[in-house]
Amino acid sequence: MTAKLHHYVPRFYLRRFASDKGRFWVWDKTTDKSFSTTPKAIAAEADFYKLHDFAKMGRDPLTMEKQFCELEGQVCLITDQWLHWLRELSPNSKISIPSVNRKIVSLYIALQFFRTADAKDIICALGNKDSIEELTDEERTRIHTEFLWNVALMRRVAKRIEKSIWIFGRNHTDTPFVTSDNPVAFKTGDNRMWLKVGILTEAMYVVFPLAPDIVMYCHDPVAAFKNLAKFDRSLSPVVFDVSMVEHENAGQVFMASRFVISPSNDFKWAREFALTIGTDQFASPGRSIEEEMKHHISRGKTLWG
Repeated sequence: MTAKLHHYVPRFYLRRFASDKGRFWVWDKTTDKSFSTTPKAIAAEADFYKLHDFAKMGRDPLTMEKQFCELEGQVCLITDQWLHWLRELSPNSKISIPSVNRKIVSLYIALQFFRTADAKDIICALGNKDSIEELTDEERTRIHTEFLWNVALMRRVAKRIEKSIWIFGRNHTDTPFVTSDNPVAFKTGDNRMWLKVGILTEAMYVVFPLAPDIVMYCHDPVAAFKNLAKFDRSLSPVVFDVSMVEHENAGQVFMASRFVISPSNDFKWAREFALTIGTDQFASPGRSIEEEMKHHISRGKTLWG
């Protein structure tokens, strides 16, 4: 069979960050260069999910890729509807999310975190006693796909996301939310640190940009966020300024294996933040949306009415 390009960040999702002409800008943080391209050409590798053992047994080696395509089709329809609602709703309003849709999107977010090239490297490194460089491409794919088919683990992670408090933020600034080739970001409960691991750690929460103007937060419903529980599925009334948008965009710079993706060719802030990664300096400017909400709550007020 000829090699096929498999996206580890779905094209339907990447297209949301493209212009009307179907192109977006990419900053390569390993070379510090930016370029224009299409969703087809980024966050993908040839035969990334090809099951070589299946091929040897005469079974369909693209089984996993087809399963991802089926899930992506469902999530595309669900989140397209969300985006339509969230762009029209007034602040504090809730969107309708049936339990079945919540389960589907929760599984999608969990798998999105584990299916990327970055996750593949980490999983292979942890699962191999010898040097990762000694693994063949087939061995790396086998280790990765076996991990992705660990039903118990994926259900556990998906359940954590499903039970989280889902809040959406809307951005009306000229600075868009960006995404990356590793788009599910995690922040500590005190909002001070981005982490690449710890998806099941208490108080850790997900920051996931759905589009240049909409971001999704999935908060662990622990004491630190108990005041937010009744606002599950709500559109936040917080008015984003540029510093708050860049604060969330910093998570994509941190999480990116290599590529940061944006509708505009402006990555000055990304370069500045990238220089702080690996230091004790947290350079994300401004307060996060969570800090703004906590600030108002601590003053005896609520942004939610």
